[in-house]
Amino acid sequence: MRFSCISLFITHSLLYLPMLLCAVAIGQEQDLPASTTPLSAQQTILLPDADYDLMLVGGGLATCSSMSKKSCSDQTQFSKLAKTSNAYLIHPTTVQLFSGAELFTAERASLQQQLVTLFNNLTEVQGKLLTESQLIEQWRSFQATEVLPSSGEELWQQLSDRELNAVLDFLEVPTLSADGKYRLTEQVDLAETTDFESAELYRQFVQLATKKAQAKGRQQAKVLVVTASSRDPFAAVDFYLDAFRQAGAAAQWLPLTAALQHAITDKNCVALPQYLANIHGSYRREQIYADLFNLKQQLCKQGSSAIVAMIADADGIFFNGGDQSLTYQALRHNDGSASAELLAILEAVKQKRLLVGGTSAGTAVMSGSQFFTINTPSHAVPMISNGDSYHALQYGAKAAIAPWPGCRKEQRCPDDMSERQLTYTATGGLGLFPLGILDTHFAERGRQARLLVLQQASQTKLAFGIDEATALLVDLSMQAEGIVQLKASGAAEVYISELLPESSPAQLLANTYSMSAGDTVIWQQGNITLIPTEDKTKLVNSAEPLQSKSPLFSRDYYRSLSHSLCLSNFNAATVSEPPYLIRLSKVDSCYQSADSKLSAKQRLRIITEQ
Repeated sequence: MRFSCISLFITHSLLYLPMLLCAVAIGQEQDLPASTTPLSAQQTILLPDADYDLMLVGGGLATCSSMSKKSCSDQTQFSKLAKTSNAYLIHPTTVQLFSGAELFTAERASLQQQLVTLFNNLTEVQGKLLTESQLIEQWRSFQATEVLPSSGEELWQQLSDRELNAVLDFLEVPTLSADGKYRLTEQVDLAETTDFESAELYRQFVQLATKKAQAKGRQQAKVLVVTASSRDPFAAVDFYLDAFRQAGAAAQWLPLTAALQHAITDKNCVALPQYLANIHGSYRREQIYADLFNLKQQLCKQGSSAIVAMIADADGIFFNGGDQSLTYQALRHNDGSASAELLAILEAVKQKRLLVGGTSAGTAVMSGSQFFTINTPSHAVPMISNGDSYHALQYGAKAAIAPWPGCRKEQRCPDDMSERQLTYTATGGLGLFPLGILDTHFAERGRQARLLVLQQASQTKLAFGIDEATALLVDLSMQAEGIVQLKASGAAEVYISELLPESSPAQLLANTYSMSAGDTVIWQQGNITLIPTEDKTKLVNSAEPLQSKSPLFSRDYYRSLSHSLCLSNFNAATVSEPPYLIRLSKVDSCYQSADSKLSAKQRLRIITEQ
């Protein structure tokens, strides 16, 4: 085993926090000096070359496929058996199925019957196969009549997301080849994907999993794909299988979902369609994806031991995006205890036999300190499940089940919560990433404040935000000794928020670290050391104008301000967004690569004006 010599410099700093009595525009102001103790320790340790256990992607992998050609080059071509869209049919059979299903609450049953009337009156498209966009166009353009006083647009606007998905499920029909013999499948073309770095992340996952395979004496990685985060866990199966096969893996679908876990536990595999409906809000999948559903039902009958055997034989397992709470239910029982499948994954990770990856929700679900001892027991690492930055700042964080999208329209949001309420599972998610809270789609959705609010509420020292088409690689080999190696990969940045002791609900305060591709972070006993990649140079005498957009925690505006601060000769930027005063300050020098990727340590303070 090769070792590399890394010097770790451990410093401790305190920041003087004055009360700011008025809003200050962004300007060339000197930040109040940080009172920093002298270098307290310098320790040289030998770390082995990283052997990564986790690859956590922030989502947003723009990949060329027959269902998403906007990510394809102009010359991309797919076979005649490629699925290009879902298929829908307005026909007495499908409309009758929808009419008889108990999908709407009693208070909204009249809305369901109005939709039945609308579909029966779409005479021009009766019996014709429609794409989703064609169906929606016909639906929303329907004009009110004496028979149906509401227009199609009015009915459309009244539906919650849950109700709309149910309607579409009942009108959907299988997509078949011209001779009806084959189910069309979504096809991927990594080679023709215009977003090069998105495609490379699939290849990197397979490369890392291949190292696990080679240690076992085989040359090709066996990768399991888990689509448990999806409302419809069948829809993305073909996509992921094709993507990982093109990346070089022997890929197989592992049909592990919350529905399957409940069916196995209750020994009721016949009721899988009901579990899918009740837990996922997914209907008639046994008809739309008959082949995949049969695989799922067969595995259900074989039980957990068959799933555990598949995990034990795998070199990589990858969890898709969607809703992390669904993946949580797939791998934990109702009382929160770990399933046999989760314990099998944990054991394989500890033995360095398995690479675990995820994207979006498949990343967020990994947080938690249930299985590792590197965090104090009194501070469990929570799993974030919902919310945005401004709702978090206004309403705080709640340890509660996340409200489903559209609950406001149905007037069924729990405990009068907003649909955007910041919620979390206090005990954590799957517990495979013990260092801190994980968040995704990070800079693109301005999630810096929601992460900091949750850190303060749960007193979690560290939190990690991963941008889209970006990955955080994690080596847990030395976690028992209190050391973890982390590395950034991909297009954008990994953001680390370090809650400072002076932080309070009225004055949120954190040191922040921005990593980009090639940068390494060493976590040692709770301390963070950022090591920029060798091709980055320190920024000095930069004089670009300091720019900011408002609201700061929207889109990628915060990341833009952070970059602008690095490239300017200002020490700090203060933004007033009543009732909040937001201050971003330089702590250390920024570093920049030839392709303009940055590394930085800064300080974020959010003051709530009294």
